[in-house]
Amino acid sequence: MDGIRPGQMKLGKPEGEDCKSLRALWEEVFYGDSRKFTDYYFKEKAALNRGYVLRDGEMPVSMLYLSPYPVMLRSGDTFACRELNYIVGVATKEPYRHRGCMDRLLKEALRDMYGKAQPFTFLMPADCAIYRPYQFTYIYRRAEYTLGNGPVTGRGKTCTMGGMKKMGKEDLPFLAEFAQAYMERHYDVFIRRDIPYFTRMEKELQAQEGGIFLAGEKDGIKGYLLYAEEEQGEIQEAVWEGEYGAWGLPAHPTGQKTPVIMARTVDAKAMLSLLRAKSGSITLRICVSDPVLHGNNGIWNCVFTEDGAEVYKDSAGTKAAKNYREREKKNAPVLMAASAERAYDLELSIPALTSWVFGCGQEEQCACPVDGADLDMGEKVRRKLCGIRRLEHVFLNEIV
Repeated sequence: MDGIRPGQMKLGKPEGEDCKSLRALWEEVFYGDSRKFTDYYFKEKAALNRGYVLRDGEMPVSMLYLSPYPVMLRSGDTFACRELNYIVGVATKEPYRHRGCMDRLLKEALRDMYGKAQPFTFLMPADCAIYRPYQFTYIYRRAEYTLGNGPVTGRGKTCTMGGMKKMGKEDLPFLAEFAQAYMERHYDVFIRRDIPYFTRMEKELQAQEGGIFLAGEKDGIKGYLLYAEEEQGEIQEAVWEGEYGAWGLPAHPTGQKTPVIMARTVDAKAMLSLLRAKSGSITLRICVSDPVLHGNNGIWNCVFTEDGAEVYKDSAGTKAAKNYREREKKNAPVLMAASAERAYDLELSIPALTSWVFGCGQEEQCACPVDGADLDMGEKVRRKLCGIRRLEHVFLNEIV
């Protein structure tokens, strides 16, 4: 181990069943996970992932997984489904930490996703400070709940929680239909809720001594809870239709929300292409700066309509913007003094772009603010920005 650098280690990208070979490193780093939960993950999920691993000789010393999810993205009045990656299992053996192992793996994974023109990737950080240098920012806060009267009682099909019953297999198609329709009505970005999703989720919650609880019967389902009993009992998700309390939900919202999911723009062109105009046609020239994925750097000409977006890079404008920045750094007289005269309308870092697309913006709906370019924009540009339909309602609530 002494003296060996991450660049000298062997980089592997296991797929399918080969991803299961990283279980020992997972267990060593995530020692707080129960044996039951780890068994579930490596039986049900690991083989669906793509792995990234550094080996010292034959020994895995650092790893991460890209876990694919079908993400629903609002596109005008409809939805498009894209397979996007959730980053999970970021782990390094203790003697190899703080030596750049994760840096190499994460950058390699980002480059691979960029090569597939994926608009963004997302993760649940153990520590947000680890991911901020890689341009991740919070985009989703999870609502907090307290458990009221009505603890979990009974077993199997007779198991109940307050006025709710535990889901049975016969309930799956009705739950999936209810949840998917609910998400489409209320959110712009979410994981597709279908039978495979809830089949897997039930196993995941059972591995945490919990389950899925329903309000209503079959085609009359009006809400559900995802409950994990492991440790002290936790409501991981609560969804209901209509007024709270009408269906005997034993979980009470506290009114507090905790930032849990960070995201990063991967392909700026693909990310900007998710936006739409609220009406008519809006043209913007957006300067993007990315210290990791350099293909994102430059000025993007964007034409947004109600039905789509045309996004392409402006090579001449990119050169002008570079010259402008260089003159600013040197405090030299600039050729384009006012923002309206610059080569672009808006300048965004990658965190600012991600935050803007997902509606965090200046109000910053998440707990950790991002740094965005605060240009002295004219009223004309501000009106344009107000006319953009962003993906403001996000529900990404995954754990693994």
